[in-house]
Amino acid sequence: MSASNNIVSTYIRGLKDIAIRLMVNPAGFFREMPKTGGLIDPLLFLVMTAVLDVLLIAAQSFFSHGAGINGIGMLLGSLIIWPLIAVILSFFVAGLFYVIWSFMGSSENYETSYRCLAYVQILFPVTVLLSIVPYLGLLGIAWWLYLMVIVSREVHKTEIKPALLVFGVIAVLSGLVYYNSVSSAIKSKEHLQELTKELQKMPERSSTGTQ
Repeated sequence: MSASNNIVSTYIRGLKDIAIRLMVNPAGFFREMPKTGGLIDPLLFLVMTAVLDVLLIAAQSFFSHGAGINGIGMLLGSLIIWPLIAVILSFFVAGLFYVIWSFMGSSENYETSYRCLAYVQILFPVTVLLSIVPYLGLLGIAWWLYLMVIVSREVHKTEIKPALLVFGVIAVLSGLVYYNSVSSAIKSKEHLQELTKELQKMPERSSTGTQ
């Protein structure tokens, strides 16, 4: 039992080391990344980042709104459902980007594309943290663009200009969607606060009218 626990803890430390290398030196990481070796390692890394996403979002919600029994139940459900959805979607997204890289001149196979995209997922927990401050999540989208250009150059050996063009368009569109969603959320919050203030004034007006 202790031997199996040691294996698991060692593997988790390995995933943590990968995350640190991706954060500190992404160009070096992708330059040295094995292009083959199966999908198990990148798949587990993707699951780890998906679990971390759920925990960070839950922590953010807890500090903002508090949590009850229903909140804990939703957290437990999300810890199962969201990683499962992330795994299923990852195979389709990897296929899409495999086609994109192929059109850009890459000779790498689907497995390599999958490994690249799985490790790029490290940016999502960071983006969740950045999104605590309104509009700061745009930095996460900019970082995604940087990582995709790095991956295209270091792994797929494509030129930088096509990568900047293709992934730049995706980044700009994602940024616009994110900006509009944050703006709408802020306006809704301000409107709700104004409505709450008006409702709080109503009893005062009623009591004044009665006198």
